[in-house]
Amino acid sequence: MTMIDDLVLVNDWHVVARSDDLVEAGVMGVRLLAEDIVLWRRGGQVMAWRDLCVHRGTRLSLGRVEVAGLACPYHGWTYDESGRCVHIPSRPRQDPPSKACAVVYRVKERY
Repeated sequence: MTMIDDLVLVNDWHVVARSDDLVEAGVMGVRLLAEDIVLWRRGGQVMAWRDLCVHRGTRLSLGRVEVAGLACPYHGWTYDESGRCVHIPSRPRQDPPSKACAVVYRVKERY
């Protein structure tokens, strides 16, 4: 939930970065309307999420893009493009809990 209560601002589109600045397999932290956001790119697609790992609260913008998705730098929880946790290194044979998901925002690349 954002700290801004102006629905016009919250529900509008905002420029947060240039497309050229987010390279393939790149990760970038930005701030918009008092919210920390992580941008990352894989397969040409850009994802924008709340910059927070649901496990221990680490910034995902400090992580890296791996084969399975965006990996948290702290314990390595890995999230796929949909924001769902798909891998927990300390429990590799166990499926991650279904509630272990990043907060996902809509993204458009334009101009």
